Amino acid sequence: MSTPTPNPLATNRAPDNTYLVWDEARQQVSANTWADLPGAEIALDVGQGTPSYGAIFVATFSAEAIVEHPDKNAVASVTVFFGTDQAEPVSGNHRFVTARGNPEWSSHTLLRVADFPVNLTVRNVTARVKVQVSNGATAGFQNWVLKVERYNR
Repeated sequence: MSTPTPNPLATNRAPDNTYLVWDEARQQVSANTWADLPGAEIALDVGQGTPSYGAIFVATFSAEAIVEHPDKNAVASVTVFFGTDQAEPVSGNHRFVTARGNPEWSSHTLLRVADFPVNLTVRNVTARVKVQVSNGATAGFQNWVLKVERYNR
């Protein structure tokens, strides 16, 4: 059981902006540190002269994925960063897809949230999907979609 957020977001309105990017091409990742999934990014800013001084962003990432390893036991982790900040929830376990037995392609989806309080200083908070795989493993991603909803503050 997880612990609820101390101040849950209650909103009764649609997002101020919704951004989408997608790709059908098959891509492979073998980095065992957080690496960008090529093309899975949406340019965003907060601060003076941008769409809002602050914002709450809700990212949804969905993809067909596979992870393969010679020992048939590996993990591909996925998360979303906004600028240099990792979106919530943050943990040491971001398993997106695992390889056990005979791996095959399957569809997966995750949600992440980032909250940037009101501030005049312009800040680049570009949303980027990051991937990390077990040592010696290769992960594949295809037919992916990244959606970011922006709730202005």
